[in-house]
Amino acid sequence: MNLQKNVRRIAATGAAAAIAAIGVAGSAQAVSTSGCTVTPYTPTYHHHNAAGNKVLQYKIRVTCAANRTATVYQQRKEEDTFSDDTIGTSTYTRVFGAAGTKYIYFYGVLPDTELGKEEMYHRIKLRVSSNGVVSPWTGYHKSGVRSFSN
Repeated sequence: MNLQKNVRRIAATGAAAAIAAIGVAGSAQAVSTSGCTVTPYTPTYHHHNAAGNKVLQYKIRVTCAANRTATVYQQRKEEDTFSDDTIGTSTYTRVFGAAGTKYIYFYGVLPDTELGKEEMYHRIKLRVSSNGVVSPWTGYHKSGVRSFSN
């Protein structure tokens, strides 16, 4: 009896570890520089448009210290095995006279790039200006990936 309980306990622990690893792999990567932190959230389904297409929401959180201007460059992507498809790009500027947090929302139609589900994500890079000094662009930081059916 004790052997069976130990085997079950080990199997449950292994399954929990595997689920935790998957959750971490899909989480967003925040980027910080020069008093600002930007986080791309995993895309979510928002609604169907009048043509019946799924519309996704791509959300970005921007938190900055006072007297900063954050410029965020976003690429919306569909993940593939060998080469990801760029679906669209945008550049956003948010001005912070006082320290705070602002959100950026982009709404886009789910593309139809392949048979089966579309694996969507976005990635961002950040540049901050303050008192006439402009930081270099950070590297890209990727949101989690989520699959959507057309």
